[in-house]
Amino acid sequence: MSLRLLLGYYKHLLKKSLVQTARITKWRMRGVYIAEGCFIGENVGLDNTAQIRAHSKLFQHVILGPGVKIGDYCMLSNIRVGENSAIENGVICTGHGKGSIVIGRESYIGLSAVLDWSDDIRIGDFVHIAGPSTGIWTHSSAQACLSNLPLDYKGVEFRPTSPVIVENNVYIGGNCTIYPGVTIGRHSIVAPNSAVTKNVEPYSLVGGVPAKMIRRISNIPA
Repeated sequence: MSLRLLLGYYKHLLKKSLVQTARITKWRMRGVYIAEGCFIGENVGLDNTAQIRAHSKLFQHVILGPGVKIGDYCMLSNIRVGENSAIENGVICTGHGKGSIVIGRESYIGLSAVLDWSDDIRIGDFVHIAGPSTGIWTHSSAQACLSNLPLDYKGVEFRPTSPVIVENNVYIGGNCTIYPGVTIGRHSIVAPNSAVTKNVEPYSLVGGVPAKMIRRISNIPA
């Protein structure tokens, strides 16, 4: 690499760093707490009481409501988080499509969870999704895999999507997988290490692979 190209490259890096520093400074002036190493992308809206810990990346279309707390090393996109909700370390939003993620108030997303916005995910109020490594998926590439299709194939018929709904007051244990098209009814519990492939009725305790009804839940305080 020539000296001119090398100097040009470092000039580009310096300019990018200064722009990012200015953007972070702007957010801090608004009262938002943003720790070191964070990235704030375009179309991001932060309430002035939000907190974002170290090395988290907020890419496009992220809205954080009052009192929201984001942990370390998160990668968030296409997500709206309601009042006083918390997202733990290492949570990833990923996907290919036009979906979005909406999380209600006073909800919790545990360590290293994966939320797939290939289609819509709707998570209600007072929902706890335990860590580690629970995944909510809105697409499947199984048909593409079995049909010898390349990774960049765009046809939706071999990569179907379907939304996931988690209603209010639901607890999902750690290391669970929630499959596309599932609705988990209010006041329900999904036991740890479960694979939820079908809808869960309200006031149910389910568990297993695939998850099945264990018992009804009736001792809910008024």
